[in-house]
Amino acid sequence: MTSVLSPRVIVPLVATAVIAAGCASPEPPTPATETTSAASSAVAPSGPQAAALGTALDVTASGATASYTLGNLAPVPVDAQIIAAQGTMYAVDVSIVAQSGTTSFNGFYFVARDQDGASIAPAVGAVMPGITSGELAPGQTVVGHLAFDVPEGKTITQVALTDPQGTTLAIWGVG
Repeated sequence: MTSVLSPRVIVPLVATAVIAAGCASPEPPTPATETTSAASSAVAPSGPQAAALGTALDVTASGATASYTLGNLAPVPVDAQIIAAQGTMYAVDVSIVAQSGTTSFNGFYFVARDQDGASIAPAVGAVMPGITSGELAPGQTVVGHLAFDVPEGKTITQVALTDPQGTTLAIWGVG
C-alpha cells in the first residue's frame, strides 16, 4: 500500500520547525536525510493517499479493498464526444481491480481539480467506454474512461476518488 503524508501534515511540521528554529540559538544545518527520517517517523493522521497519475493505489472503503489506477489524461477529440463539451473535454483511463469484499464503483465518485483548486465534476457518459457504476467481486476488473469538461483557461492538476459521502480517499497528481 502506498502512503504519502498529506500537505496539511507537512505544512504544520515545517511551520513548527521554522518557529522552533527562530526561538533557539543557531545550529548547523541538518542534512536532508535526517529531516526526512524525522518527518517519516512522525505519526500522521489517516488521510487520502496521493500519487502521480499512472500509479496504482490500493483503497479500502466500506469493507472492500480495490486497486485503482488512473492514467493517460488527454483531450478528447470532438468526434469522440458523446456529450458535447462546453469547454475542452479531457478523459482519463481508469482501471479498478477488486481485491477483497464487494467493491462499489461509480463515475461520480471521481472529481478533478483545476490550478485554482476548483472542482470539476465528471462528465459521466461523455465518452465510451465510460466508467458508470456497478459492483465488483474479488478478482473482477472494470476498465474505461472518465471524462471532465474543463472550462476554458483551466487545466486539471489532480483527480481524486471520493466515497459516496464525498470524503476524499485517493488523489492522483497530474504532471
